[in-house]
Amino acid sequence: MRDSFTYADYRALVEALTRTHVPVRFVDLRDEVPPNPFVILRHDVDYSPGAALRMATLEAEAGWHSTYFVLPNGPYYNLLDPHHAGLPRHLVELGHEVGLHYDVRFLDTFPRRDWDELLDAQARLLATLGGQPVTSIAMHQPGLNGEDPFARRTDRLNAYHPRFVRETTYISDSCRAWRDAAWRILSEGPVPAHLQLCLHPVNWAENDRSRAEIFAAVHRDLIHSIDQGHANLMEKVAAHAGVREHDARSRRFEEALRDAAR
Repeated sequence: MRDSFTYADYRALVEALTRTHVPVRFVDLRDEVPPNPFVILRHDVDYSPGAALRMATLEAEAGWHSTYFVLPNGPYYNLLDPHHAGLPRHLVELGHEVGLHYDVRFLDTFPRRDWDELLDAQARLLATLGGQPVTSIAMHQPGLNGEDPFARRTDRLNAYHPRFVRETTYISDSCRAWRDAAWRILSEGPVPAHLQLCLHPVNWAENDRSRAEIFAAVHRDLIHSIDQGHANLMEKVAAHAGVREHDARSRRFEEALRDAAR
């Protein structure tokens, strides 16, 4: 196995794991743990809906189905934006589970007593957009944002419950890097009977890239989106009837002033 992040490497990784382990989504573990060794295929969509759809399509073509944790809103994409609103439905149509990725920095804006209702409201939105109930939740960037405020809720599957990160071995490619222990498991084995593989689609592409290149591309895409939005706005402003009338009136006024000055 190569220590690189291409789609070919991802196919090789999952093909190797599925020789001995059943690939599952979180929703598949809702009622009970399968008797056979399993690997939870999980993707956190932190930055790029486009990268998520490319990965989701690759998996569907291979017959694999994963859980995609999607943020309702954030600095890089927003599910209430028409450009991104179709993401949950597309993922579901490919056979994947869509789970809620929640950011506690959003919750911090509100009193603690409202947090459970805010979590449920986000889950309902995601379920409506995806056309599928939201069974699973996962905190966004737990290493940076402290204690999980929903760790004790039992009505949804929490990806960071001890059942999934202690009783199950947890491996992540966060920041496009494997920890040494994770790399030994993936490259040398043995693979634990229960494994959660948490990946970030933005890290993977046809060609391997450095993390600096990956996040530079994320930055470029965000700036391009803002610039395109500004260009579209100015085009609509210029076509607005009130603007045209205002500008014509201003031109007539300026012409009258010039005529009066002659």
